[in-house]
Amino acid sequence: MRNDVFAAVRELERGGVVALPTETVYGLAANALDEVAVGKIFEVKRRPLLNPLILHIFDDSWVERYADTADCAARLWKIINSFWPGPITAIVKKKAIIPAIVTAGSGSVAIRCPNHELFREVLRICDFPLAAPSANPFGYVSPTTAEQVKQTLGDGIKVIVDGGPCSVGLESTILDMTQSVPKILRPGAITADAISSALGEKIADYEPIVANNPTASGQLKRHYCTHTKLVLFPHGNRKPATKASGKIAAVLNGKPVSPGEIAENFHTALENIFWLSEDGDAHAIARNLFAMLQRLDGGGYGIIFCERPLRMGIGIATDDRLLRAAAKFND
Repeated sequence: MRNDVFAAVRELERGGVVALPTETVYGLAANALDEVAVGKIFEVKRRPLLNPLILHIFDDSWVERYADTADCAARLWKIINSFWPGPITAIVKKKAIIPAIVTAGSGSVAIRCPNHELFREVLRICDFPLAAPSANPFGYVSPTTAEQVKQTLGDGIKVIVDGGPCSVGLESTILDMTQSVPKILRPGAITADAISSALGEKIADYEPIVANNPTASGQLKRHYCTHTKLVLFPHGNRKPATKASGKIAAVLNGKPVSPGEIAENFHTALENIFWLSEDGDAHAIARNLFAMLQRLDGGGYGIIFCERPLRMGIGIATDDRLLRAAAKFND
């Protein structure tokens, strides 16, 4: 595994792109200070340039290198001390050293310190920040294993570092700290209640954002999409509202008491009933969602029915991903 890290470092130092594991999802990384290298991220992902990237740093001592924190220092350090390294990204004013391609021309930069030993080892050795969106074709399901990266981007990447399955499974919370009241632009594992508690003040309520010109990752209406039609059904419901033909898959939050009854309700075979957790645990549902969607997307199904989670805690982030994933099939 250490050889993989050094191979990644060499490729990054040459201005290439590599796939690295984080606690959230696998990232497609390049030297964030090298405009040409960052451009390769957009080429490999086929990502529009209007979509800003997240700057990943080794630890909090790097913050002042790249961010102008004069207007938010007290709040920012409360977030850093409470959650870094971890799955939360802070949007702050940027310093001129950050190329415009990273921020989509904005004067602010999204910055975070990931909590994965291999990613952080690469950062430590390189000694420069990494721009790293999810390592998947733009708009597709985010990868939570190295194998998923290989399946979707393998031909475009020379180095994929396998750090095992991601422990969180959803992209980081993005917190805008450039406003008078901090606001979540993308929900994640770090919830609004946890952030408010760390800051000692209530932050703005999260409102789902749909933007054609996003100020942060994850704001487009269609995102995280499967190729197979995805239809959501309410939490706790056990009968689909949409009729379907062909091979049908049904994904539940937790293991059902009677899988056979569920199969009958969805007009499919028992082997096509799946669940994201044994007991409905919200963190397990989030951790397993993307892997399940990608697995079923390659399973020859005509339609995937998926149960929405309870919209509380990390379930707000899980539901956000599902709604954007299904939007492609609702228009």
